[in-house]
Amino acid sequence: MVCADCAEALPQVQTPICPFCGQKMMQTAECCFECVKDPLPTTQIRAAFQFAGDIPHIIHQFKYNGLFALAEPLTEMMAEEWPKWETPVDLILPIPMHKTRQRLRGYNQSALLAKQFSKRVNRPYDEYALQRIRHTRPQVGLNGRARLSNLSGAFEANGRSIHNKNILLIDDVCTTGATLVTAAKTLLEAGANSVSGYCLARTT
Repeated sequence: MVCADCAEALPQVQTPICPFCGQKMMQTAECCFECVKDPLPTTQIRAAFQFAGDIPHIIHQFKYNGLFALAEPLTEMMAEEWPKWETPVDLILPIPMHKTRQRLRGYNQSALLAKQFSKRVNRPYDEYALQRIRHTRPQVGLNGRARLSNLSGAFEANGRSIHNKNILLIDDVCTTGATLVTAAKTLLEAGANSVSGYCLARTT
């Protein structure tokens, strides 16, 4: 569903990036200013592509126009980029949607990506170890601080499923990282050993 020419033209994430949050940096450094000021709970956040070129259109079709079959070629490309950023992983989880929103959309695009990705990298997958228990307003249009506030108390983790495990969270797009950070805090408080994030695309 993504032709070879289009796949080849997708904008990959180029270094230097912050070793922690993965945000683009002007020059190589130990970390970016934001991570110095407010260290992340995640081991790292990485993405396969920049949110540029054809990626926004492809993701829009995938999320909102019912083209959920795009999950397979997109996760294939995520798996191809993963060796650049690979970190220890015991369990792969998707960023969950609240049941109300998922019922309206018909599927959770992050769960489709995570399930396919787990098969490609041969790691266990659990769709239910992290749940979204509070229905929040969409994050689009909110700044970083507002996004964190909007997600306060939104997640709940199953401690037995994730206890002492290195978790990899999968999402479609990372903008400020607020969703991944909030989910990571929930997982760590429930007993996870570490939490990393890997997304299809990252805004810069």
